[in-house]
Amino acid sequence: MSLDPSRNPPAISEIVGPIDTRLTDVLNAERSKWVSVDASLADPFDALEALIFSGGKRIRPAFFHWAHVGSGGNPHSDIAIDAAAAIEMLHAFALAHDDVMDHSSSRRGEPSIWQRFATFHDENALKGDARDFGEAVAILVGDLAHVIADSLIRDLSPDVSEIWNELRLEVNIGQYLDVLSGVTRTFDQEGARRILEYKTGRYSVQRPLHLGAALAGRFNDFSVSFTNFGQPVGVAFQLRDDLLGVFGDELETGKPVGDDLREGKPTSLVAAAFERADQRQLEVLELIGSHDLSDSNIADIQTVIIETEAERVIEEEIRNLTDSALSELESASLDVKASSALRELALFVAYRTY
Repeated sequence: MSLDPSRNPPAISEIVGPIDTRLTDVLNAERSKWVSVDASLADPFDALEALIFSGGKRIRPAFFHWAHVGSGGNPHSDIAIDAAAAIEMLHAFALAHDDVMDHSSSRRGEPSIWQRFATFHDENALKGDARDFGEAVAILVGDLAHVIADSLIRDLSPDVSEIWNELRLEVNIGQYLDVLSGVTRTFDQEGARRILEYKTGRYSVQRPLHLGAALAGRFNDFSVSFTNFGQPVGVAFQLRDDLLGVFGDELETGKPVGDDLREGKPTSLVAAAFERADQRQLEVLELIGSHDLSDSNIADIQTVIIETEAERVIEEEIRNLTDSALSELESASLDVKASSALRELALFVAYRTY
């Protein structure tokens, strides 16, 4: 079951039409070009399109859009729409690769790309290992998304190019730290916050805000305000993801609850539980990172996280971070509509249920 994008707040739903149209157009153009070379090349482009339109929330393009509006830019220009589409296309790259690294068989309630192609392999009785094939194709589909994203945002100002380069580097650096912590089983707040900052916080909120200002030619005017607003919002964004990964409703989130625990994700939530656990609780938490965790094991870990008050601590931090961000937003020199939309986005990412 795909997530329903109509549940998004007006700050998102009112601006996605032209962005989605651009995404469709560029994918159709590339698909048509390569299908003329070999008909089988339709499959990776179809898989990428399915991922992009499977119910994604378009949060990152929305932060870009309203920062661009707030900085005096024209959100209806072809360049601005291309930049917003590039941000969403880069997100598709990250998701395609992330599901391979996390061994996630589903995304947004649908088969992940590697699972889709592993199933294709089985159904067509192809040679070799189905999972190896699926993962290889998912990596290539992610790479296609990365190349298309770059093509949508090329030939822009030095400020825009520099921010785009930093965004791409940061998400990869954060992902490496995430993967490394998963195998070292390092559950501490310092490491968790570093991963959170680079893997999600900057890439999802700060950099889209910076790109919006830079594309309007106002980066120097708004960089401090957008950083001071975006940094706490980005942290709250990921902290909410951490909570949903452990306590969310699978029908709401589109991903199996407990996957983060099976993968041993070094989240702030888990780190907070480890910090507060007694010996009995630690024995339960030490199960985190086992791929064969049962539903009963997941329930036991959830209970310990609640008992240690880690859940309460993270919820309280989300509130404090959001309040701080909104206070910063009030002091920024933005027009009323953009400020209102950014406030709505901050509250949405902090308190969403999916």
